[in-house]
Amino acid sequence: MPNIFNVHCMMCGRASGHIREGKFHQLPSTPPPITRAGRSRCGFCGGNLYLEAEDSPFAPQLVATTTKGVTRRAS
Repeated sequence: MPNIFNVHCMMCGRASGHIREGKFHQLPSTPPPITRAGRSRCGFCGGNLYLEAEDSPFAPQLVATTTKGVTRRAS
């Protein structure tokens, strides 16, 4: 199962973006998250952000189409 999470604000409820395969992808219509004291905060209101697992049946196809043709380096 691919690792896809939606990033939401606890205070205002707005979505900030998605985390796919360990990388954050910001939504085009949102300001970037603010980092304070090592914690990510909502770009709209400054509230705490939380991750919500993507439970859509289309999640595996989403990851497959976004990572197609991407080369990865071995660590």
